[in-house]
Amino acid sequence: MDNPHSILLYLRPTRLIYVRARGCYVDMIPKAWNRLFQLLDANGLYASLGRGYGLAHDNPLVVGPQNCRYDACVEIRSGLEERSLRAFGITTLQGGAYARRRLSGSYDHMRSAVQDVYSEFTPLPGLCFDENRPVVSIYVDNPNCFAERDLRSDICVPVIADDESIHPRLAVSA
Repeated sequence: MDNPHSILLYLRPTRLIYVRARGCYVDMIPKAWNRLFQLLDANGLYASLGRGYGLAHDNPLVVGPQNCRYDACVEIRSGLEERSLRAFGITTLQGGAYARRRLSGSYDHMRSAVQDVYSEFTPLPGLCFDENRPVVSIYVDNPNCFAERDLRSDICVPVIADDESIHPRLAVSA
């Protein structure tokens, strides 16, 4: 069977505004997005923002589903005044290597995919899960402009080189 996370890509650091929710990813993801959209509308910012990102910070198998942190985020475009952003948290997406899985269809499917990635992810040879960065969901298409069946999203799992796969001559000794 093919590895669904077989595309390796580099995500650049990106400035984001966010709303955080805590709890089971399946329940909290839609609540976080609803709250973010309400704040964007209330502050007149909805049209001036870029692509949507979801940051799943915690492995529910380690911290328990009720303790998971999820950030619903949108990219900040240049020229947006800082005072317009006071109702939101501001963060920077950590750049680096990610293994990508493309999903198609309703963004509602993303919820279970985020929850399941921690138990189902199989890294490519020579790579391992980077537990110091969140799993990133990228909402490629605006749901206001595309039919639900045509929506695309990416689950991006942070990866780093597996130290055991590095040839001994290339490894740096401490």
